[in-house]
Amino acid sequence: MPGRLRYGRESPEVAMRPEMWRPLVELTVEERAVVGLMKQKSRLYLFLRSWRHELLDEGFQAELVALYDGRGKPPAPPAQLALATILQAYTGLSDEDVVEEAAANRRW
Repeated sequence: MPGRLRYGRESPEVAMRPEMWRPLVELTVEERAVVGLMKQKSRLYLFLRSWRHELLDEGFQAELVALYDGRGKPPAPPAQLALATILQAYTGLSDEDVVEEAAANRRW
């Protein structure tokens, strides 16, 4: 079946939905080593790491995925974007800085 013509190219009729994010539940060896070294102001990172699988369970993720209209390239998993938004509010970083932190900082 031919796809729609968009921007001079033929694109397939494929629904672009974000994937579900399935983070690890248990702390890794490296994460356990870092936990004892964390300062009080870093406790939010530990809380989010420890509870992200419950805060962003599959039911909530399904609700977030349903908000996407399915056009364009597949976005990052909505649960990861939700965590980035929480951390952005906590740290006061700009959108650009959040992207950089998410790529470079393992706490993100």
